Amino acid sequence: MLVLTTDFTERKQADPLFDAFAAKFPRVKVNHTIDLSKYLDGRINLGLSQNQLYADMAILQTLQNFDTWEEEGVLLNYKPPSFDMIWPCLTSVNGAYLPVFAASFGSFVFNSSAIPLVDIPRSYGDILDPKWKGKIVLTYPNDDDAVLYLFKLIIQQYGWQWIDQLLAQDVHWVRGTATPGEIMLRNKSRTISFTTHPPAADWVSVPPTSDRYMSWTQISAIFKDTKLPETAKLLQAYLISEEYQLTKGTSSIRRDVGATTIWDVENTDYITFHQFMERRDMVEQWRFMLEDRIGTAQGLSPLIDTVF
Repeated sequence: MLVLTTDFTERKQADPLFDAFAAKFPRVKVNHTIDLSKYLDGRINLGLSQNQLYADMAILQTLQNFDTWEEEGVLLNYKPPSFDMIWPCLTSVNGAYLPVFAASFGSFVFNSSAIPLVDIPRSYGDILDPKWKGKIVLTYPNDDDAVLYLFKLIIQQYGWQWIDQLLAQDVHWVRGTATPGEIMLRNKSRTISFTTHPPAADWVSVPPTSDRYMSWTQISAIFKDTKLPETAKLLQAYLISEEYQLTKGTSSIRRDVGATTIWDVENTDYITFHQFMERRDMVEQWRFMLEDRIGTAQGLSPLIDTVF
């Protein structure tokens, strides 16, 4: 069975999931491909247009595709055990697709041994302090829709002048949301980002105190024409199982797993990014407004091993 996955910002980051699944079900063989959602969904759609199955299952960040695929009738309706424990607003009522884990961008990521916690910005306005000039590394918002939505939220609060002031901070712009972390590990002059996840165990992630930041749930679905429906159902069930949900280290997409829920933080939510992604005209408008300020995304694919 072939599974397409994204949001694992390096090729090996999905290995723990599939290693754990293989350990639990050693007789079940699963092949998986990691790439960016915007490329994977294009390959899926090309296959669908030619009546060919490109993959049995997909776990993607391009949430709008799942609505389209459900409307086109190309997804398999399946409600795994504990489906009724998923927050209803995050999933298809028919089980055509469902969330498998929560994620977000917008927290300030830094090395706590290099930067005291008291010095960390509490807002996106604070990142404009001259003391951060030459120390910031960020993902191009015009190259990643999740980061694009984060920038939209920030600009709606602070205005377009915020971008102009940010550009004056000598930002190092990169492709990919793992890349800022990798650069900060290797380049001691670049010390902070808010478009990445902690790159190592001793790194810290601190969300803004009150500014809104973006969150979403990664969605998984099975294609109706899969030749291995039982295998796909088994993996889908595993993804929302209590066992897997407790390994993620983030709030669960289930109402009955974990000490906190995804709704406990007031200045983010897990619904509006999906709504944003459905408005492709709005997405493109924001993409090009920011690209006009920042410039086109430069650099190799973030999934290519690179020395920074």
